[in-house]
Amino acid sequence: MADTLFLLLYWTGPIGIGIFLVCLGGMLYLIAKADEISKRTKAMVKEKGLEKKKE
Repeated sequence: MADTLFLLLYWTGPIGIGIFLVCLGGMLYLIAKADEISKRTKAMVKEKGLEKKKE
């Protein structure tokens, strides 16, 4: 019983791999979302002329 539970919940087991893939997908989604927000913020600043001028 304990061996079966260990194999199911261990890193190479189906549940461990599933949790890893869910976390990986969530991380990639959040990175893509942060990149999109960053691009929109830079475009808005450039459009409104709020960027810092170098002297």
